[in-house]
Amino acid sequence: MSSSDFAVETNRLTKDYGSLRAVNEIDLSIEKSEIFGLLGPNGAGKTTTIRLLSGMLTPTFGKAKVLGMDSVEKSLQIREKTGLLTETPSIYDRLTVRENLTFFGRIYGVKTDSLRKNIDKLLDIFDLEEKIDTKAGTLSKGMRQKVAIARTLIHDPELIFLDEPTASLAPESAKVVRDLILNLAKESKKTFFIATHNLYEAEILCDRVAIINRGKILAVGKPKELKEMMKGETYTIIKFQEWNKEIENFLEAHNYKISNLAKEERKIHIKLKDIEKETPALIKKLIENNYNIVEVFHERPSLEKIYLELIEKESNGGLN
Repeated sequence: MSSSDFAVETNRLTKDYGSLRAVNEIDLSIEKSEIFGLLGPNGAGKTTTIRLLSGMLTPTFGKAKVLGMDSVEKSLQIREKTGLLTETPSIYDRLTVRENLTFFGRIYGVKTDSLRKNIDKLLDIFDLEEKIDTKAGTLSKGMRQKVAIARTLIHDPELIFLDEPTASLAPESAKVVRDLILNLAKESKKTFFIATHNLYEAEILCDRVAIINRGKILAVGKPKELKEMMKGETYTIIKFQEWNKEIENFLEAHNYKISNLAKEERKIHIKLKDIEKETPALIKKLIENNYNIVEVFHERPSLEKIYLELIEKESNGGLN
């Protein structure tokens, strides 16, 4: 894949604030038309990374190319071709929805005819037609976020940075915003870079995810690929018709590792490295010994489990 296929490329990108290293030598390559998520806890370096990539901050050392342009040398050009939604987005409460979009469009230098068309298109996409002459300060949080994202898109940017786009929104409003992002990405083929601490959001929105903590990238991949990192943590869960202490003794005698025992629910969790090969053999042995099985299912690792484990290892100094 050539450099022209990437919307973002970084090489040892680093930002220090005095003795604090907010972003620590990160290397990322983000493809065009990709929804890329930067996932980490508060204070992990997500916002600083977005500010570096959008040309708002100068790195201490290392480099970033955004849409093929150096983030320091071409910072103004990058801002013209990118959209940025901050965690506390700026829209003006005393202005109507139309006035907000017009104002920001003019700041970006969008010509009058194009601006009118862009506003009409965004009003339709975001279902804001009925609110066009409503002052932004009277809108609900969900509606304000719609206006803020529409403002971010007013100049038709190629790359959109979204910093915690659903933070502080009610669940129903957050869902509306997530659906909008997915539809926009699908229809426009634009690239989205989303910083979030919301695991569910990252999993359903993003083509790929980078997990960051204390400025370090701990892992990068598709959510499915990150789950594959935890293959050894897949469990077979067996529910029996009735619980019998002999079951536990039998499994231990055959060297099966019991990770959890729920006697009241008549369930046992067994850790297996290869569930496809090992589960049938295990079930056969149990049936042959007249242990009545009601149900068998698997528990695979979630993105949440991987995220928490990586954060814990890094916090304890377990990652290089």
